[in-house]
Amino acid sequence: MKQVDKSSFFCLVVVVSTLFKTTEAFYMTASVSLFYFNSTGNRTVSEHCRCGLYGVNSPLLSAQGLVGIPNSTNLRACDPNTQFTVTKAPWIALIERGNCSFAEKIAVATRRGATAAVIYNAPDKGNSTILMSHLGAESIVAIMIGNLKGMEILQRIHDGMKVTMVIEVGKKHGPWMNQYSIFFISVSFFIVTAATMGYFIFYSARRLRIARAQSKNQRQLKAKAKKAIEQLQLRTLKQGDKETGPDGDSCVVCIELYKPNEVVRILTCNHLFHKNCIDPWLLEHRTCPMCKCDILKALGVEVDVEEGAESVQATVSSGTSNVSAVHEEDNRSETASSGYASVQGADESVLEEHAPSENDNMRLVNNESQPSAVNVLPHVDNPSFEADETQAREVRS
Repeated sequence: MKQVDKSSFFCLVVVVSTLFKTTEAFYMTASVSLFYFNSTGNRTVSEHCRCGLYGVNSPLLSAQGLVGIPNSTNLRACDPNTQFTVTKAPWIALIERGNCSFAEKIAVATRRGATAAVIYNAPDKGNSTILMSHLGAESIVAIMIGNLKGMEILQRIHDGMKVTMVIEVGKKHGPWMNQYSIFFISVSFFIVTAATMGYFIFYSARRLRIARAQSKNQRQLKAKAKKAIEQLQLRTLKQGDKETGPDGDSCVVCIELYKPNEVVRILTCNHLFHKNCIDPWLLEHRTCPMCKCDILKALGVEVDVEEGAESVQATVSSGTSNVSAVHEEDNRSETASSGYASVQGADESVLEEHAPSENDNMRLVNNESQPSAVNVLPHVDNPSFEADETQAREVRS
């Protein structure tokens, strides 16, 4: 959720910053008209061009009047005491760029009563213009024109002509210059937000569905484990039992020695633990803490395919290897690996009673969870094993 919120916030910041940059990228052109009397032709000449650019802080208004220039050799009007050739309103100040800020030049023209200030660019800039920033001098119209156009007007004034200038608001220009662009940005932002929220809702619903399914499976497995636990054998330890003796084992769950009159539970793998220790463990894990034997599979309890498919496949493969290991162990080993009963002691009882030993029955119980049953023959019915036993006794003697 935090990641989705961060991505939405990032998209919002990008769109807002784009809108701000778009607003700053707008610029307004100015149409400049010039009127002067040509004595050679004895007529009034007019010129028109869209060669001006309004300043950032300029009012977007029209202005007109005679053009006046600084009454000195320095045409940049950086001196606060600068005087102009025209003083009768309405008039427009023509000032060269350079040596001081745009705001200072415009402020000087304002104090002298100019209706507008026209800044023409530096000599090496040609007819190019820039977007002027003149914070603090926003009371009169301020535009910039190119150096060539400014020098042309200046030359006519020097020739004694009275030049009248009319400034009119032109067109708004910029990389995003119409309302369709703003509409497109708004729609894009809405689509991104809707897609983000849709993905978040889908992701949350999927997580909730998976969590509910897992919770349901856990409840079913706990119910099956509870029934399986009730089928396991309980035993009360007595004084003199092997588990309570000096060489007795301890409960691997609580790491405490077994004591007389304690109730223990015997699992299908013949490992025993304190009842109060192993029951909560089996509800959560359903396996023996020592050998990881699955009590549900050992007792024949079915597990859902989607929950236990992987574990069942792993059990089958491990079960096959365990069966082969049991065969090999029966042929080569004289003692059982469980540690609870000695095969050798069971063999001696078989020879005396000619009946299957308790350890053989225990082997059959242990292998109920395997894919195929393991038939353990009594030693007297297995000639090869009997011959090996006899040979081993002769070697010992």
